[in-house]
Amino acid sequence: MRKYSSMLAVAVVVFFLSVSFAQAAPERIVSLVPSITENLFALGVGDKVVGVTTWCNYPLEAAERVAVGDAFNLNLEVLLSLEPDLVVGDDTLVHSYLEQLTELGIPVFAVAPTNLQEVMDSLVSLGEAVGAEEQGERLAGEMAHRLDSLLASVPSGKKPRVFVEIWNEPLSTVGPGSFIDELISLAGGENIAADTGNPWPQFSEELVIARDPEVLILTNFNKDDVLNRTAWQDLSAVRSGRIYEVNSDIYVRTTPRLLDALEELIEIFHSIE
Repeated sequence: MRKYSSMLAVAVVVFFLSVSFAQAAPERIVSLVPSITENLFALGVGDKVVGVTTWCNYPLEAAERVAVGDAFNLNLEVLLSLEPDLVVGDDTLVHSYLEQLTELGIPVFAVAPTNLQEVMDSLVSLGEAVGAEEQGERLAGEMAHRLDSLLASVPSGKKPRVFVEIWNEPLSTVGPGSFIDELISLAGGENIAADTGNPWPQFSEELVIARDPEVLILTNFNKDDVLNRTAWQDLSAVRSGRIYEVNSDIYVRTTPRLLDALEELIEIFHSIE
């Protein structure tokens, strides 16, 4: 089983210490990020979640909680009316809001995992923050075990060239530093944008054609649009029909469902052989 540590690097978990956490586990939690909401329910503390964002669509029970806006338009008045004793967010997405809340004296816990290992670590630390230590350890352990099993199933041999389209105007893809790039590599694929040096780069149509991907992954559900692009008709992926629309949520949210995405990519890539 892959080893993981609950002693996290500063970049993975950040505490804002304008106030001290009480010894008792929090009873009223507000989540500012869909991945956090999902993980809180997975930890078994969904009943303590009183507020979520409008983007929180998983699990279905999240829709029953009060919406406090989203990462770009947080309604602080609604959030404060919920009287949270802990607000949890992603430090890379809602950093400015977290700072505001600490200034108001509200306990805040933030995570910022950047790869699968750090996702597992963050499950442990989040469990500790909400009084679900055993559940956090269990989830991380299960994730590590499943990851090892999936990696063992990846065939050796030729790696298919892969292009992921996350947006078409402008044409945008994934590069190093994104979860999708990591998943492609772990699944035994070769991301044709791996040399961009940017997690979310724009990419030219000319480069797509020159690098001739054998697999196209679409997160924007636009397969018909791709099939109608005259310049793309000779791409290996188009000629072979290897074009796949996927649920982007499981590819970018820092939850155990990232491994669902990994399993899906393994099946996609190695059905070619």
